[in-house]
Amino acid sequence: MNLRTAALTVSRGIDVAEFLGLHWSSGRPVLGADKDEARAIAAAESVLDDAGVSYEKAYSEFLRQLEKHGDPDKYDGLAALWLKAERAANIALTQGWHNPEGAHCYIWV
Repeated sequence: MNLRTAALTVSRGIDVAEFLGLHWSSGRPVLGADKDEARAIAAAESVLDDAGVSYEKAYSEFLRQLEKHGDPDKYDGLAALWLKAERAANIALTQGWHNPEGAHCYIWV
């Protein structure tokens, strides 16, 4: 499996810059992946930025609830918001593709 990790830095207007990374779990194309990754990360950032939350805090809470519950249906608060951002990334990842189910990604901090 060809796995690739990409990260784009985003300045949040504070002293510390936060960034989201993207990990292709399946379907990474040979050509044009950079545009797909940028679009997916921007979609995830938009969800988190609109909620006004720290990427790191949301991701930490996601990991805490993952360990505690395992079942994403039980996630709430920042963990549920993280899942919403990840869903947005997955939708944007394959935008314009002939097969929108042709790839999947995870986001991380």
